[in-house]
Amino acid sequence: MKNFKLFLGGIAVFAMLFTSCSKEETPVIDNGGEKATLSFGALLNDLVTTSRQQADLGIPVCVDDAPAYVEVILTGDENVGTEEDPLVIDVNPTPIQENGEDVWFTQESGDLELTPGSYTLTYFAVFNAEGDMIWLAPTTDGDLADFIDNPLPLDINLGAGVKKYVDVEVLCFDDRLVNEYGYLFFDIIGKEAIEFCIFGNFCPPSGRHYPAAFSVDVWVWEDGEKGTQLYDDLSNTVELNDDGDWAGTPLCMALPDTSGDDEYYYEITLLSSDAYGDVTEEIIRVGTITDTEVKSFFDGEDSLDYWHFREGCETGDEPPIFQDPREDAKHYKACLYPENGSEVFGFAYFKLEDNMLRATVMATNLEKGQHKTHPQHIHEGDNCDDSGLPIFDLDEQNGEWPRAHSMWGWLNYNRVFTLSDPELAALGQLQDRTINIHGMTVDGEYVPGIPVACGAIDLHEFD
Repeated sequence: MKNFKLFLGGIAVFAMLFTSCSKEETPVIDNGGEKATLSFGALLNDLVTTSRQQADLGIPVCVDDAPAYVEVILTGDENVGTEEDPLVIDVNPTPIQENGEDVWFTQESGDLELTPGSYTLTYFAVFNAEGDMIWLAPTTDGDLADFIDNPLPLDINLGAGVKKYVDVEVLCFDDRLVNEYGYLFFDIIGKEAIEFCIFGNFCPPSGRHYPAAFSVDVWVWEDGEKGTQLYDDLSNTVELNDDGDWAGTPLCMALPDTSGDDEYYYEITLLSSDAYGDVTEEIIRVGTITDTEVKSFFDGEDSLDYWHFREGCETGDEPPIFQDPREDAKHYKACLYPENGSEVFGFAYFKLEDNMLRATVMATNLEKGQHKTHPQHIHEGDNCDDSGLPIFDLDEQNGEWPRAHSMWGWLNYNRVFTLSDPELAALGQLQDRTINIHGMTVDGEYVPGIPVACGAIDLHEFD
């Protein structure tokens, strides 16, 4: 987290505190002793000097918008608010002055007249009038927890007949660092989250395999460039286990999954490790992955497979989703969609370097069986609606067409081709081509020539 700590070193100085009225100012209300009333107060520090200092440091400036409402989740004798539907409480539009500073406090809410007992505040966020989150209370699960005295969860004891004000410390909200506040954040703000996990091996010149130590930076990929940063310098660990063997941990990341198409840009950096010593710590993989590709690693509802890279090893990444920025090779990708009423879906990846073509095809829901081969070709044209004639066969080394797995109906095809000059000329620009998989049963007869999935091939380049 070295890069991230530099950012926090600035923002921590300018953290904003939600604070209570003094204990002497907690009046008793006439409710027969049956209920307790909970409210929140806030102290907003002067932002004039803060903004100038932050700008000088190159740190994103906290907005100085006035708070309009808060969202909270409480658990305890009564549960108040949920991740899907947090409780919304208005902030009094007029702050009071305390020690020369604005003090903001929430208005009374009937939803916070609670049965006396023990409660835990698990989520607290502050929004402006436009509905933008401006401050957020970090939790003990996040890297920001060290920059405040009392991160969430916060225990609250409510006595009968007491009107209680509660201290809640918040930090400026920066949506490029959403996961550092300690929440599975995209769930909390009403967006779905999907998980993507990475594991790596490193093979030094000796050829021995070691678990790789690595770090990851992730951005939302928007309009062909990096957008919101989701993770900054997130790293795994490589340690000796109880058997005296080097063991590495995978990195798993929650990614936002909206109703549309989502794409995420990754940079993976190899790190030095006690397992294999010092290395040149440099970026070894870059590229984008879509939400559909992420979901292809799901193995049922409760488990998922890791994406596995192998740096310096004889065998390659599985599958070759990202590219090595140190190479001159061109990388291409195609998403394969069903054709002719099939349910086949998959991906194809191509790496072209000089006259060497590495082809990887992954597909699911294919018909399985010893005699049900699945011809696959690169076709003329860049659109599946008017795909032209096949110009290159993606067959096995023995000349046969691949078959789907005998039990699951999935295809995992990998082959490296040495292209002749005519083959290279025929392929031309791969981004002007499509890939087709064939083979399905029609009227009780298996027809290997019918297209069941097709995808346009795209060139992936990253500066």
